[in-house]
Amino acid sequence: MENGDEVSSLPANEPDRDQEEAAAPAVAIFPQAARLSLRADTADTSAPADASMVGDPEQLHEQWAAIQSTFVDDPRGSVAAGAELISETIAALVASAKERERGLRGEWDREGVDTEGLRNTLRSYRGLLDRLVRL
Repeated sequence: MENGDEVSSLPANEPDRDQEEAAAPAVAIFPQAARLSLRADTADTSAPADASMVGDPEQLHEQWAAIQSTFVDDPRGSVAAGAELISETIAALVASAKERERGLRGEWDREGVDTEGLRNTLRSYRGLLDRLVRL
């Protein structure tokens, strides 16, 4: 057996970097967590390649800038709004991660799943873990 054949039958250690680099920033509107999707692995086609874990980062930064700009006139209100944005962002992250985990469980936790399906699901779990640890 050639080395390439042997390696390809095992779970890959790294996602395909070309696909990872091609992923675009998210365009989901925050804080609608139900519309968020979690991209766990670049080899996983069940989640869109451009999904963020918490929504559109640019929009979140714009919301933060608006909150921060009110600090001089209303310091307590600004801090309260900042706390609320963080709370909503954390809730969106948790909801998105749980939704993705449920989807992954549905891929393998049933009768008749072949080894290839299990291998791909394990890669997707690894991708999800990698994204969570990078937070």
